[in-house]
Amino acid sequence: MKDHLISLVEAVRLARLELTCQQDPNCGASEEWTLKRLRELLGSRKVSEAMAVFVPEEGEISLVPDDSPQLDLRVLQDT
Repeated sequence: MKDHLISLVEAVRLARLELTCQQDPNCGASEEWTLKRLRELLGSRKVSEAMAVFVPEEGEISLVPDDSPQLDLRVLQDT
């Protein structure tokens, strides 16, 4: 399970870097390039396997938001 968590954290870290690069005029990443990279990162086999462990009913990862209830992450934070 630790490896799955590491895979998810790494995917989020890289996705954030891609978004930052897209917003930086010196980087030059287009929206199309950024979406391509996000699809590659979030649709990877490792991320899909990790998601299946943590959210088995989720199935395949979708980049399209839906109206399903969202997990309240505040309960996961240390107090």
